[in-house]
Amino acid sequence: MKKKIVKILKIGIVIFVLLIGTGMVFPTWTPRIKGDYSISTLGQVEINGTGHEVMIRGADRRNPIVIFVHGGPGCSEIPYVRKYQDLLEERFTIVHYDQRGSGKSYHFLRTTPICRQTCS
Repeated sequence: MKKKIVKILKIGIVIFVLLIGTGMVFPTWTPRIKGDYSISTLGQVEINGTGHEVMIRGADRRNPIVIFVHGGPGCSEIPYVRKYQDLLEERFTIVHYDQRGSGKSYHFLRTTPICRQTCS
């Protein structure tokens, strides 16, 4: 009986760690930047009928815009960029774009084709 409880506890801990790890890899929020003209948002925009994830951050939304498109396809850079972009956010408005099929722009249950055009 005690072995069963220990086994269930171990499985519960593993599931908990996996959930925390998933939350760290795929954040669903971005911390607020203080200031009257600041911007910090993480959301989805529709491009050609497909949702694409975009994170926009900057101390002053009136600053020049830098669009960051990571090397993809593959994993998203959004979870990591805040570690090295804080100085850029002071002078620029940084727009991070997850390419189609990458990171938060990857839709697991999508059943419709990505491209609806015929090639000639």
